[in-house]
Amino acid sequence: MLDPQLLQSFVAIVETGSFTRAGERVHLTQSTLSQQMRRLEEQLGCTLLDRSGRRVVTTAQGETLLGLARQILGLLVRASERVREASLPLRLGVPEDFAAGAMTQVLAAFARQHPEVRLEVQSGLSHGLWQAFEAGGLDLALIKQGRGQGEPVARWREPL
Repeated sequence: MLDPQLLQSFVAIVETGSFTRAGERVHLTQSTLSQQMRRLEEQLGCTLLDRSGRRVVTTAQGETLLGLARQILGLLVRASERVREASLPLRLGVPEDFAAGAMTQVLAAFARQHPEVRLEVQSGLSHGLWQAFEAGGLDLALIKQGRGQGEPVARWREPL
């Protein structure tokens, strides 16, 4: 099976015409890209790139792979987008001093137990979180208030 990372590197090399510029695009060194292309060519049993000129160009087999690689990479992006769209978002507001402490472990456990929920956590000051909740930007907010600043309120919107 073809590795999508190899295909991504291959497309970057062809589109930039250079291993060096492709490396900048995909954040890999030129030598790593060279190794990846050797591996891809070995897997497919053919030469994909003509490296003899100033610019790297595709061979006939490379041109065939280029079209397919773009389609495959496009499908992988669409699959990822579809899965994210299908997940249920839960927008949670948490005070800054809670976000880095024990709350991290609680939220991580929640995410593991409920993989169908895409947890979006926003941290900030209680006042800002309350405003975001009131404006509909958060589904749930944990708010801190000092003694004498009013009665605690439990509120939620339906449906989550």
